[in-house]
Amino acid sequence: MVDYDFFTSHVADRDPKWAARFHDDVEAELRRGMDRVRAAIRLQPTFGPIQMPDGDPPAQARAMVALCSDDYFEDLDCGRDWAVFTDRLRRHESIVGVSAPNLIAVPWTTIEQPVPPAVGPIEWPVGIPAPGRGPSVFDMLRLGGIRDLGYVRAVRTVADRVVAALRHRLAPLNAAEADEVEPMFGSHDGASRTMPEVPRRLPILEPVPPARTDLVISYVGNDLAWADWVSEVLTFEDYRVSLSRWDWSAGESFGKAMARARGMGEHVLALFSEHYFEARRLAMDEWEEALGDGDAGGRLLPIVVGHTQVPSMFRGVPPVDLTEADAVGQRDLLVAAVHRFAPLPARNTGFS
Repeated sequence: MVDYDFFTSHVADRDPKWAARFHDDVEAELRRGMDRVRAAIRLQPTFGPIQMPDGDPPAQARAMVALCSDDYFEDLDCGRDWAVFTDRLRRHESIVGVSAPNLIAVPWTTIEQPVPPAVGPIEWPVGIPAPGRGPSVFDMLRLGGIRDLGYVRAVRTVADRVVAALRHRLAPLNAAEADEVEPMFGSHDGASRTMPEVPRRLPILEPVPPARTDLVISYVGNDLAWADWVSEVLTFEDYRVSLSRWDWSAGESFGKAMARARGMGEHVLALFSEHYFEARRLAMDEWEEALGDGDAGGRLLPIVVGHTQVPSMFRGVPPVDLTEADAVGQRDLLVAAVHRFAPLPARNTGFS
């Protein structure tokens, strides 16, 4: 069974990139404040380039973040998410005698219609304006580049609620138990994420990367969560990104790792951390072999994701340090640096 700390439930065909960014910002804030976040996912459209992960997050995750809107309360799949998770909350309360605050409802967009009676009154997080009393979280995010509407505070509020929720360990539901739970709201009329006779969650398929991509992220295994986050941020910016793990434990040299990464894409982002440099003392000849004389700055961009002392041989390449910024600042620093380092190439759209 997959063990997720939290997942984000949202209407898959409504603002998916913005929902993805909010989820990533919450996860980044959690990563900064917690020793370890095992895994976190968001619900993705079944029919699209990103397929659903294995498992059933509403039946397994310890916390659920619901991006509430009028569309959300009309969506059958969201109705199932809510029903399955609240069923687990009721079971938990019946056993321990204490209600768990593990369902975190976020006022994502303006809510003008009454909340479904089965849901009942919603306790919105303190620190985020309730519907009708201020900007929605979506507006905070969308207009954040124009003026500060409280988005950073909203991200931190939700992250704090997730941390509080993780103190309560909800028992998971097995597949048979989850299948017996009826959605609490929603309809298949009109657009819907689910179609008859097609499983809602498809197994993860190993991606087949293109021959070459715009950016290659070089990382070690301990920093996989960071690599995934950087990849998602830059994919959102329309870069073609691939991952290249440096498997130093299997005897792969730094030079070979860089050569392999360079064979996959034009520019390399190396995630520097204590894990990246604990493998061995890097030799200058490996650095020169991997990057070539005089062209290091044009070939590799170091991204510092953990507190570490960068070896002197790398100091000629100015790094991007994400360790001191908050969740939103990390994203902004990364995107600005990568745009300078590797401007987006013109795409052939196929239209004249």
